[in-house]
Formats: sequence, C-alpha cells, structure tokens
Amino acid sequence: MTSYVSPYTGQTISPSQVGYESLSITQDTVLEWPINGTTTDVVANIIEVTASTNGLNLIMPPATEVSEGQSVLIRNIGSYTVTILNSGLGTITTVPSGIAIYIYLTDNTTINGTWNNVTFGAGTSTADAATLAGFGLTAIGNTLNESTPVSVFSSNYTLTSADRSSLYAWTGGAGTVTLPLAQTVGAGWYIVLKNDGSGILNIATQGTNNIDVTFTSWQLQIQESLVLATDGLNWYTYAYGQSSVFAFTQLYLVITGGTTTLTDAQASSIIQEYAGTLTSNAIIILPPTVQIYSFRNLTTGPYTLTFKTSAVGGSTIVLPQNQTIIAICDGTNVYNAQTSTSSFINSLTLGNGSASAPSLSFQGDALTGLYLAASGQLGFAIAGVAAGQLTANGLLLPVGINGGAF
Repeated sequence: MTSYVSPYTGQTISPSQVGYESLSITQDTVLEWPINGTTTDVVANIIEVTASTNGLNLIMPPATEVSEGQSVLIRNIGSYTVTILNSGLGTITTVPSGIAIYIYLTDNTTINGTWNNVTFGAGTSTADAATLAGFGLTAIGNTLNESTPVSVFSSNYTLTSADRSSLYAWTGGAGTVTLPLAQTVGAGWYIVLKNDGSGILNIATQGTNNIDVTFTSWQLQIQESLVLATDGLNWYTYAYGQSSVFAFTQLYLVITGGTTTLTDAQASSIIQEYAGTLTSNAIIILPPTVQIYSFRNLTTGPYTLTFKTSAVGGSTIVLPQNQTIIAICDGTNVYNAQTSTSSFINSLTLGNGSASAPSLSFQGDALTGLYLAASGQLGFAIAGVAAGQLTANGLLLPVGINGGAF
C-alpha cells in the first residue's frame, strides 16, 4: 500500500478533497461527503451541474458530518434552474442557468445546518433575489417581484411596521383599525384597507398624525377601499374606491310584523317600500352604516312600523301608514331629515283615497279622515267606513245622526 508523507513534517497526508465534479442529473440527486462517498455524486470543491428538466434538486448531505466552513461552488451549465436543498429538503438557494453560487456552512449543530451563499454569476456578479426580498417584494426565480400579502380581520386592530405593503380586509360589523404612528414607521410606509364587512370600518390615527391634512379619522363604508401612505409626519389617501353597493335602487318588502334585519343587499336600496297586513308591531333593523333613505309605509292593520339600528339607545323613527319620509342613519341613530316646517302652503293635492284608506288621515288613526267619494263629492271615513258625503246638493249621512233626528 502506498502512503504519502509530508516532506516538511514527516506525517502521513490525509486523502484530499475532491476538487471538481461534473454532474448530469435527471432526477433529484442526494450528494455525499467525499469521506463517505461510494458514488460519483459527492460534494466536490467545484460542481458543474446540468439538469435534464426544470424543477430538479441537489440535496446536501447531513451538516453534522462536517465542520463549519465546509463550502462548495456550484455552477449551472445547463438550460434549467436547479434548486439546492439541505438534508431536510429545505431550500438553501436556487441556481439559475448560467449562474455560479458559492455556498458555505455556518452552523453544523443540526442535520439541516445553516447555510449562507454568495452569487458569482456568469461573467458578472448577480444579486440573490431571495436575499434582497423584503416588504412588498418576493423572489420568483432570480428576479424581485411586487407582493401584497392579504390579511382578513374582524376585530379591532392596531397596525404595526411589519404590516407594510399589506392588504387588510375587514369582515366584521362596525369596528376600528388604528394606523401606526407615522414617525415610527417612517416615510414611504403604506397599507391597503378594504371593508368587506357588514358595518362601518373606522380608521383612527395616533398622536398628532392627520389624514389628508385635516382629518384625525376616516370611515370606510361597506365595499369601500383605499390606500394610506405616510411622509413620516401625516397620512395621505389615494385610490379611494367608493361603494357601488349603496346606490339608488328600490326595495319592496312585504312584512307581517316582528323584527326584520335587512341584509346588505336589501339595505343598499335608498328607496324602500313596506307592504303587507301587520299582525303585530313591525321593526326594521338597518345596518350600522351612514346612509340616507326614503321610507314608505304601505302596510295595513292596527300596528306600527319602526326603523332603527342594532345600537343600544339609538333614536328610532315610527312611520305611520300611507306616509313617506326621508330619513338619515348615522350608524347609530335613525332620524327625520326634515327638521323645519312651513307656516303656510299654497296648494296641496292628495290622492283620491277611499273609505278604507282615506287620503287625509291622522297619525293616531289612519282609517279616519277625508277622501274623494266621487267626482264633486267629499267623503268622510270613520274607522274605515263611509260615514258621509258632502255634495253640491247637500250633506248625505247614510248612517244617520246619533242622538236625534232632523
């Protein structure tokens, strides 16, 4: 057996590291350290690899079998990208076609180890996209690409610096999201907010920060969205998408009483008409969002129709039958949009009406009042019954006079 002795120390020279290896791989290939190697798939100082197709991997041997500082230069001379994995199949780096990457072990306390890498490139140095990727950026192959992580939340939340470039979609009822302090996150930090919930999303600021110079808060209605960016002192909005849900559409709903909570689709109608025979008092629950409505009560039966939100203690509106009102909801209260009255009116035209539904009636009794009995005849309705007509020929009282006679 031939032995090799150092002429300087007289000691035996250990077997040398494999200096170079050329690999052509057609499947994922597990490498071995030269001291353990029984195949040609060893970790040489320099490996030139050619893959037969995309998606193939070179898998490093256990890091615990070598010392820290163990290194290898891997150059991809093929047409397809090769991925370098640790022993546990975690990605160390990818080697695109024509690129050389130097990897080295910095921690060998686990089988997977901790590996760092330096990209040499092909003729020129190329940065590692995965190393450069940060907030708003992601590595795809050897390029950096825009990224907007999406988070869904339904309870009050305070944004942090780690939420930079994210999209937060609200899915709860009425709630609040608080912006971070602009001075803390710094100029250029931005966030995308979207309201996919069922109530107002309040946007609050901290400290002396304002939104668009003058506002200390903002409200996103259902299906609205916007981007908020900071200059390090205040917040500025852009790409504000206003709701297309709350438009001037009409809702016609037949009810019989009880409590009815409107869906978002139903509440999106500005003009709302309610019909049906009430068998009990009816309550309509509106969404807790800012909106203006036109309500019309076409119901019958001796019961009331009330509009309110789910908020405790909010003001409500009771709308008498055969009346229409313009109402405003501020997210908590529902109130009459008309607060002033006129001392006179030049003319007033009413519908013809009938004995069972007089044109001119009273809030406390919708079945008693006046109606047009026939052309040129003024009818009197009492409790929904024709009690008299006033004509050009005189007064007709079909029910007679109570308590006496002419």
